[in-house]
Amino acid sequence: MNRLIAIEKLTPVFDHVLSPEIKAISSFPILQEFAALSVGSKNTGQSIIINRIKRRYLRLCRVQEELSRLDFKNAKAGVSPEDYVFSKIDFSRYREIHKGAYESLFLESLSDFSDTFLIENFGSGRDELRNLIENSYKKAESICVLIEEKPLIISLMRTLETSLDDMPLFSDEEIANEVKSLPPILQQIESIYILLVFCLDGLSITHKDGMITELFVSVDGNLSATFRPGGKPWTRVLINNLEV
Repeated sequence: MNRLIAIEKLTPVFDHVLSPEIKAISSFPILQEFAALSVGSKNTGQSIIINRIKRRYLRLCRVQEELSRLDFKNAKAGVSPEDYVFSKIDFSRYREIHKGAYESLFLESLSDFSDTFLIENFGSGRDELRNLIENSYKKAESICVLIEEKPLIISLMRTLETSLDDMPLFSDEEIANEVKSLPPILQQIESIYILLVFCLDGLSITHKDGMITELFVSVDGNLSATFRPGGKPWTRVLINNLEV
């Protein structure tokens, strides 16, 4: 299968969700985004999927930035590599965060990680941690200021900015929740989730810094992306093991 075939099979779905009366209801945010992407439109509504990709890129940029500053030759004798890396982390960056990054990266990044991951690492789920962040920062005109430095909030903010343990780019369940609202005849289209994945095959995304991320479906059935934080190529799997 390729992108053009996937788009062709999904054309009835895309035509439906982009019809004026349905767009007014806006009950298909992800399907509408895919419909817009299929025709090369830059106006993809809520841009749920594109923003998820952009957040993954920003986290890789931060990781690449930290890696570029490491020089183990400067580590003191007897200091373990782990302790040396930890000593180079700038935790002070979470004292003041630009309001745009606070909202578009940190708060929104909570949706990139599973509740299981968040509970295992922080003892609370997504909603509770969102409240923790919002109650820990005071919003000024352009920045958000940390009210009190506590290990939990610092650890959470760092994880949201640098962790690569995120969920798949989108899930079968998410798509199923929208598909069930389609007319019955459209629900009968086979493998809608897989077709949507193939709609991203060959897609390129240009980030604010000019770097381009390229998405592709690999021969082993993974949706992957090649990011270039700091000009360094990183290839990551975004969705595992498609059954095609």
